[in-house]
Amino acid sequence: MITPDIMLFNEQGKILPTSKMELMANTDYKPLFYADADEKIKSIVFQKKSNHPVLIKKNPEANYTKGEKALDFITTDMDGNTIKLSELQGKVVVLNFWFTKCGPCIVEMPKLNELVKEFEDKDVVFLAITFNKKGVVDNFLFDTAFDYTIAPNANDVITTYGVQSYPTSIVINKKGKIALKEIGYRTNIKSVLSKSINTQLK
Repeated sequence: MITPDIMLFNEQGKILPTSKMELMANTDYKPLFYADADEKIKSIVFQKKSNHPVLIKKNPEANYTKGEKALDFITTDMDGNTIKLSELQGKVVVLNFWFTKCGPCIVEMPKLNELVKEFEDKDVVFLAITFNKKGVVDNFLFDTAFDYTIAPNANDVITTYGVQSYPTSIVINKKGKIALKEIGYRTNIKSVLSKSINTQLK
């Protein structure tokens, strides 16, 4: 059953207005449904059908100056431990902005988990930022694995970085400067992030 609280997204993870539900009847789009453990639909991703590559205009959110210093922040993880970005200098930091009802975010999680395992013995910190409260995240993690260190209720961090599209991934080098910013869902997210991380570890 489709209810008003269901989140709508395009393939790049951009939130769509409820008026875009009309795409359900558009034969040029294929709706992908994401449900919770109770089989209740939580989000829909509208995938454009095409036999040709889709050219995507670069999202202005993805713009950043090479070598731009990452904005400092203080947040807490699920166990209440304080995390201050500037204190992580000397390590590569990978941020992932997500939320529990974000279909594209959930789809990429298995690949992100593989990424964590790939760099488990390296100087890399994986931090997932969400506006969801701890209790909501706890319920989500009951049946969905996400191996990043999760910072719930982190609205200040989201505002600081101006994130509006989900998922968003940012790689910060050992000097605290932004090395990569990826906006929206992509099927090769693991290889893209892995290449950037390895470059920063050299």
